[in-house]
Parts: sequence; structure tokens; C-alpha cells
Amino acid sequence: MRVKTITCPNCGHANNFLAEECSQCGINFSRYYEELEKAEALRRHIEEQEKAEALKREQEEQERLEAEARQREEEEKAEALRREQEEKERLEAEARQREAEERQRLEEERRRQEEEEQRLEEERRREAQKRADILRRQKEELEKAQALKRQQEEEEKAEAERLQREEEEKAAALKREQEEQERREAETRQREEEEKAEALQREQEEQERREAEEHQRLEEERRLEEEAQQRLEAEAQQADERPDEAASDEVVEIEIEELDSDSVEEHAGAFDFIEYPPETPADNPQPPVAETVEIPPSDYQPAASLEARLRIYEGRMVGLTYGNPAEIQNVKLMAVSGDHFQVFYPISRNVVSFAYGVIVSITENAEGLSAVGPDISPVFPVVIELPRPFFHNL
Repeated sequence: MRVKTITCPNCGHANNFLAEECSQCGINFSRYYEELEKAEALRRHIEEQEKAEALKREQEEQERLEAEARQREEEEKAEALRREQEEKERLEAEARQREAEERQRLEEERRRQEEEEQRLEEERRREAQKRADILRRQKEELEKAQALKRQQEEEEKAEAERLQREEEEKAAALKREQEEQERREAETRQREEEEKAEALQREQEEQERREAEEHQRLEEERRLEEEAQQRLEAEAQQADERPDEAASDEVVEIEIEELDSDSVEEHAGAFDFIEYPPETPADNPQPPVAETVEIPPSDYQPAASLEARLRIYEGRMVGLTYGNPAEIQNVKLMAVSGDHFQVFYPISRNVVSFAYGVIVSITENAEGLSAVGPDISPVFPVVIELPRPFFHNL
């Protein structure tokens, strides 16, 4: 195939006719649109000529193929006609042979039919004899079967009577076993009721003993409060009798630690651990902390529920933590109900109700619990671990 090119008007170099710039001198062919259009027209003319030549070659090839196909069809028709003639002759020969074989077969069939009739006659005779023998044997077998049936009926009757006796014996034994089982179950229920009654009585006695101990503890607290009140009155009376000069001679030095603004937030959490006593009327002054020693509970037996465990601390100051053993807040257990309990935060003065299901743990100690040690106040009789409330550290 001839390569189509475009000659550069500047240097005469032959470039591809589709190139926009000369590959040798680099000038742009866009200024020479007429030459390019001529080249494009020439390219189209050449392509049309090539297409016409290809179409002509394709038509010639098609005509050649059609001529060859017609020739093959004529040869195939001649060959098919020859084979058809041969097949017709063969079929005629086979038909003549089949007719001869059919005549022979019919003759053989007639002979076999005569033999079959003779055989059937003999077979009918033997069959009649066989039926007679079968009837005789059937009669004998019927007699044997009747005798065997009578024997089986007698055996079944005896077996039924035996099974009936066994069923009656089993029913009687089952009845006796059920009566014995019912008697044992009645005895078991009676023992369980007696044990429940004894357990209930023991629980009531234990409850009465706890109430008596709680009453005794409250009486002891009231007695200690009265003694503390009497000591306060005695000390106040002695202070009134002391001369004013002696009181003026006393010098009390108080060291005040000043904190800057950055240290205030650092020490602010320490005030969460301060134990605030409950508010009391003015006519009933609170005794000193040293004199209000809470008597720890004397019974640490397993309680029936968390409500029963917290009930003994109702109205008292307890410890509260959010999972950090070094951080225990001093709160007042205000109320304990069937499904929740309430605590009072002295610093924020919030009253929060918690369900028993959120309690992580309850720790009790007769000698008291502390964030840093038992010898450092505040000391709590019980510490309750709870999830952190939403208002914490606000």
C-alpha cells in the first residue's frame, strides 16, 4: 500500500499527511490549509479507489464461489439420483427376498401352531389332574388348619387369662407403690413444712435479737450523747467561773496557709472528704465529734437483700466511692426503700437516688474504713461503690 505524505513547504521534508508540524524544521502546517485540504481530498480519493477495488474483488470472489457451489450442487444431485436408483434396485431385491422368507415363516408358523395345539391339549390334561390333586391337598390342609386354629384359640385363651392375671397383679403392685409414694411425699411435705416453720421461727428470733441489739445500741448512743452534753455544760460552767484575766493571758497562734488560684482547684477535691454532721436545732447543740462515736453493727451475717444490708446504716454518715479506693466521699444515707436508696452530698447539697442494681460492691468493717488508713479521719463504717453520677466534677 502506498504511504500518503505531505511535503514541508519550508524544508521539503516528506511528513505524514496527518502531521500538524514538520518533523524536521518544526513549522506549523496550519498556515497552509489549502495544501492540507488538497491532501485530504487526495486521501479520500485514494481511499474511495481502494474501496472500489476491494468491492470489485469481493464481487468476483462471490461470483466464483457461487459458480463452484452450483457445480457442486449439480454433482451432488447426479450422485443422489444414482444412489436413489441403486437403493430402489436393492429394495426390490430385498422385497423379493422378504416375500420368500415370509412364505417360509408362515409355513413354519403353521407347523408350530399344530405342535402348540398338541402341547396345549396335553397341558390341559395335566392341569386337570393337577387341579384334582390340589383340591385333595387343600381339603387335607383345611382339616389341618381347622385343628390348628382350635389349638391356637385354646392357647390364646390361656395366654389371655395369664396376661389378665399379670395385669391385675401389676395394677395392684402399682397401686401399692403409688400409695407408698404418696405417703412418702406427704411425710416429706410435712417435714419441709416443719423445717420451714422452724426456720421462720429462728428467723423471727434472730430478727427480735437484732432489734433488741439495735435498741440497746440506740440507748447506748443516747446515753453517750447525754454524758457528752453534761460534760459540755460542766465545761461551760467552769469557763464562766474562770477569771477574765486568765482568759486574756492565753494566746492562740493560728497558722493560715494561703493558696494561689492554681492551688485552689488542686485542693478543691479534698473538701469532698470532709464529714459534715447533720443539721440540728439551735436549742439542741451537737456534741463534739470526739464524743459521737458510732457503734459499729455487731452482725455481719449474710442479709436477705441489699435493702436489709443498708437498712442498719439509714440516717448515718457513710462512705461513697466511684471505683477509686483513694477517693471516698462522706455522704448521709437518708432513706432506704424497697427498690432504691437516697444519699445526701453535704458539699453540693444534692440528694441522689440509686437503684440497688447499680451497686458494684458494699464494704463493711467494724473498726471503720478510710481512703488512706484506719487511723486518719474520716472513717466510715461502710463504703458503697457506685457508678459516677452526671454532676460529678462539674
